[in-house]
Amino acid sequence: MAGYFVVTGATTGIGHEIARLLAQKGYHLVLVARNETRLQEAAKALSHRYGITCQTIAADLSNPSSSQMVYEACHGLEVEGLVNNAGMGLFGDFTSISLEEELPLIQLNVLSVHQLSKYFLKDFLKADKGMLLNVASTAAFQSGPFMASYYASKAYVLSLTEAMAEEARHLGKNVTISCLAPGPVQTGFHERAGLKGSGRLQTAKEVANYGIKEWFKGKPLIVPGQRNRTLLFLNRFIPRGFARRLVLKNQLNKKK
Repeated sequence: MAGYFVVTGATTGIGHEIARLLAQKGYHLVLVARNETRLQEAAKALSHRYGITCQTIAADLSNPSSSQMVYEACHGLEVEGLVNNAGMGLFGDFTSISLEEELPLIQLNVLSVHQLSKYFLKDFLKADKGMLLNVASTAAFQSGPFMASYYASKAYVLSLTEAMAEEARHLGKNVTISCLAPGPVQTGFHERAGLKGSGRLQTAKEVANYGIKEWFKGKPLIVPGQRNRTLLFLNRFIPRGFARRLVLKNQLNKKK
């Protein structure tokens, strides 16, 4: 009998597409997002289309107490997988963004990922089975002037996830731990961060399709899109100072 996968940020974008693909595979779902109405709509549609059980947890993971609440709400369920997808971005120079704006980003992008990973991974390791997918970004591989906190938060997610994956491998545990690092995607993220899109962006569906396929193969680092993989390869040979200036120029070109 299929178990449950917990997906955060599950009502829109990459999270919603990942939830759909997991439902298509026959897994039951626990959808986590802030908007109760969208959660119920998504759960109803997925359960009706794929014949799976779909539970919902309305939670704002930028609230420090929400991660533990989500974990405790899943007690009694046979949770086989966790997708930490929820995230946010902010645009502006470091000193102009207030702490009141920035701390929720750190809580959501860093601390909730850390907390939920720790809570659920302990159970996966004890059971010697389970799957964990943390969504970072190609931004994780460099510093990001005018989006400093966002880039730094994704670097944390990448480093943490790769370390957890290596620990599980060393322990010989049958647990799959992967980091999905997409480039810019056609979602509402750029609008919420105060940026315009630049060029042809991958769709959330494309990212999710590639991500799920590689995750189930057990690949620790997943970068959707050949262009993104090529750019990350070339990034190894570019001086960090020059790379920072390129990012700065690109960010200013996207500013509304």
